[in-house]
Amino acid sequence: MKRTSSELKQMAKGTLINRYSLPIGAYLITSVISIAVNIILTAVFPFDENSLPTVTYLIACAITELLMVILQVGPTTILLDMSRGGKGQIKDVFYAFTHQPDRILLAQLLISLISLACALPGILVYALAWSMHLAYLYPVAILLFIAGAALNIYLTLGYELVIPLYIDCPQKGVLELMRESRMLMAGNKGRYFYLILSFLGIMLLSMFSCFIGLLWAIPYLKLTTLEFYREIVGEI
Repeated sequence: MKRTSSELKQMAKGTLINRYSLPIGAYLITSVISIAVNIILTAVFPFDENSLPTVTYLIACAITELLMVILQVGPTTILLDMSRGGKGQIKDVFYAFTHQPDRILLAQLLISLISLACALPGILVYALAWSMHLAYLYPVAILLFIAGAALNIYLTLGYELVIPLYIDCPQKGVLELMRESRMLMAGNKGRYFYLILSFLGIMLLSMFSCFIGLLWAIPYLKLTTLEFYREIVGEI
């Protein structure tokens, strides 16, 4: 049975009512870690617009990005447990660190490569226009960027279920997780995209509260997408 966006949201609200403290705490922890890591990175490698970034700096940035990818799994793990009637545990913020983090890292790398491939034609044309001073190529580059962005959204929507599948299927490899996500999302991309768009107003309002409102909005959004996932796999 396919539920409407409103029904999925109501299910998420019912789970979160009087239980917001745990997911908010989880997102606070990941946010604080992210901010702290970036502050340290900035302090160790001060920005200098007159010089190129060093290899050490690029390696440090890559490690930081990998850390952020692993951290995003934790709050999802907690919310998925809550959606199934569990209490959730704050220790699960670090779930991915002890559950084959290489799987989620490789999956994210492959998804990032897909995004890069979509943007590459626009990047190349823009670079050519800039280096050769060919002004007439700039509109072409813009069109390619727009087309690439649309293609990127369409393709990466197919992999939106990789993280919950990673949590639920520890025995499956990276390519299998991505293939299963793509199969589950076939025919459901439009519904998922509409579901995400329906949160646009809430997200904008949250930003006007100096982003503090995002601590409530993000768990609500994420839990709603997890209800979507549970519906697709036939769990509800």
